[in-house]
Amino acid sequence: MKMRTLSAVVLLICVLMLMAGCGKSEAIYTAGVYTAAADGYAGPVSVEVEFDEHSILAVRILSHNETLDIGDRAIDELPAKIVDAQTWDVDAITAATITSGAIREAVKNCMEQAATKK
Repeated sequence: MKMRTLSAVVLLICVLMLMAGCGKSEAIYTAGVYTAAADGYAGPVSVEVEFDEHSILAVRILSHNETLDIGDRAIDELPAKIVDAQTWDVDAITAATITSGAIREAVKNCMEQAATKK
């Protein structure tokens, strides 16, 4: 009987420790919308990145002059990849390396702006 009681107490302690670790973690971003631009193939690529306190919520391309059917792939695909990965450091889109680099650099700048610890 003592072994059952001891096991129950140990289990209860473990559950309480797990629950204590499930609390809200410290904010890593200041929630809001941030903008930045970086040089692409045909000029600046301007982005807008929306954050909550813990994640990237959205990446939007505001303006660009990139080559149709080439740079467009990066414009269309990269924002979702960044949101899914929660980082600017994602693979470039094949054949749109410069445009991809501009988007990544602008998003990195927005992440630095939003960071709570600078």
